[in-house]
Amino acid sequence: MENDYDTLTFLKEREEKLGAKIKFRTYALFYGSNKGERRDYGVFLYTDGNTFIFEDFDRPPRILGIEIKTKKREPYVKMEHSFDRSDVISMTIVSRSSAIEAIASGKNIARPVGKIGGVLRKTLLELGLKDGTKYYFELMDPKGFEKLITGEK
Repeated sequence: MENDYDTLTFLKEREEKLGAKIKFRTYALFYGSNKGERRDYGVFLYTDGNTFIFEDFDRPPRILGIEIKTKKREPYVKMEHSFDRSDVISMTIVSRSSAIEAIASGKNIARPVGKIGGVLRKTLLELGLKDGTKYYFELMDPKGFEKLITGEK
């Protein structure tokens, strides 16, 4: 964001889209879903407490802050997804390698990690929805996010 005015304008636009005040917002890495979508992008994730929305932004490649123009770059296609808190049926910490395998294959094969595995391996949050969709995120605070979903204080 360029300055505070731009940030406030951006957040106001998102609240209008959401139709409510934003109660929580964060940046996260979105790796993909079991529906064949692979991104590995940073996303802005926000919620009013019931509806969760995450979206990415066009980020041209840069070196030392200078945009690099290339003819090989594929055209940017905006990604935006939303889900209701009531549609979440599972939240599991899985190994990043098994999540990437699940994303690539479209199968629900991501393996949960235990406490020791979580320390030794890179992990992602697998978010399972009622319709069978599974999203894979790297969140700064997965426990806090889980509390948002479950409604814990």
